[in-house]
Amino acid sequence: MTRSIARLFVLVLAIVALASQRAQADEVLQWNGIAMDTLAANRVNPFEAARVAAIVHTAVFEAVNAVTGRYEPYLWTVSSPRGASPDAAAIAAAHAVLVHYYPGSAAALDAHRASSLAAIDDGQAKTDGIAVGLNAAAATIAHRI
Repeated sequence: MTRSIARLFVLVLAIVALASQRAQADEVLQWNGIAMDTLAANRVNPFEAARVAAIVHTAVFEAVNAVTGRYEPYLWTVSSPRGASPDAAAIAAAHAVLVHYYPGSAAALDAHRASSLAAIDDGQAKTDGIAVGLNAAAATIAHRI
């Protein structure tokens, strides 16, 4: 079991490293912590935890990468309007995936989402970033990584 957790940790760190420099590392790391807390609260076995963590971070990568265009996308299906907020995209993607898999944790996840998004100025960039994040989450879930 400890070995599985170590592998999960390495996987998460690798995906977080690829997320993009433009997205605030604080947001990606914060939502990684929220994901790990959600998995623990739902008493998820290590195999499910690794799978869901991979889905969360793939969605976050796709969302941020759609905004920044820095790397080759994994899914090729997520696009973004110019000027979208990569932070809002990362938050929305992580939140949507976690709520999809753990709807019983929606209230806590919604509170985290509201708190995270409150730090981003309201406007078109935030709105577009949220839409990109939701699209990335939906595409990633549909591919069942």
